[in-house]
Amino acid sequence: MNREYLQLAHTFNPEKHCIAGWHLSEKLDGMRAYWDGGISRGKLCSEVPWANTAKDYRRVTPPFATGLWSRYGKPIAAPDYWLDELPENIPLDGELYMGRGQFQSLISCVKRLDAGPEWDDVQYKVFDIPSDYYMFSSGKINNPNCKLEFEDIFVERPVVNPFKFHQLRDALANRRVEFGDHWSLLEHVKLSFSTEDALEQMYHHLNCITNNGGEGVVLRNPNSVWVPKRTHDLLKVKKLHDAEGLVTGYTWGKGKLEGLMGSMTISWGDKSFELSGFTDAERLLTDNYGEPGSLVAGDVSNNMFPRGSIVTFKYRELTRDGIPKEARYFRY
Repeated sequence: MNREYLQLAHTFNPEKHCIAGWHLSEKLDGMRAYWDGGISRGKLCSEVPWANTAKDYRRVTPPFATGLWSRYGKPIAAPDYWLDELPENIPLDGELYMGRGQFQSLISCVKRLDAGPEWDDVQYKVFDIPSDYYMFSSGKINNPNCKLEFEDIFVERPVVNPFKFHQLRDALANRRVEFGDHWSLLEHVKLSFSTEDALEQMYHHLNCITNNGGEGVVLRNPNSVWVPKRTHDLLKVKKLHDAEGLVTGYTWGKGKLEGLMGSMTISWGDKSFELSGFTDAERLLTDNYGEPGSLVAGDVSNNMFPRGSIVTFKYRELTRDGIPKEARYFRY
């Protein structure tokens, strides 16, 4: 069975997803982290069956587990005083966070092999309690950052059973958990049971968060349970920006797009990037043969989008180099 290390979200589609009665939280610009309840703390990673040890041979000294893991199964070197605040034998799923706009500072802190004083500013915002039943269920993880197989993993502690998301606060309260200076439950807002009102609330929160430097929102089905895979019970929503760019060229498509325009080259200010998101009809060129993946010759054009024309595109945000992320064609 294919699985992921942690639960992952799909992208919200208003035409596909009904979010009435769901829970909403801010999509934090941080780093995902899984706390295993401290059961692996102090062990060699090579002794932990859920550790991703693929590149540990590059380390001068073998890495030790802290009980805190990245979304790709790598140990996170948090300091002891910070880890001591987390509850014993209660697994947690959440986000390490320093505040809006502080992602680079956070990453430079938490990805170090030794814990520094910057950890004083790191908060662990918890949004779920993964059940051992699902977290350690057998299956293969196969993505570019983590290739790992879980098989017959046994955990020596009282089993944490699955529960529905709306029971999260009660579950923590029943275990008499005390939040610490560096960890707390992520705040959620319950949306209306009216679909129209829920959408209005969602877009209101999305605008408020993004207008104040936030990344977006996350939506969660209250009756769902945590599972280690990408699920439609967890949806992410990010506000898209739009801009206009100059068409300067095209690239031949590959595979099913062979003989068509694969992407369009856009000039935007002093930046240049590839734009996609077109229908087959919009991809037609004045010739239908070219080397897949190569630049389209200057005597071949797209009659709908000739070189020198202006198109509008949408994008999520800019990279550090000022290139639009996830840019898609919007309109001519």
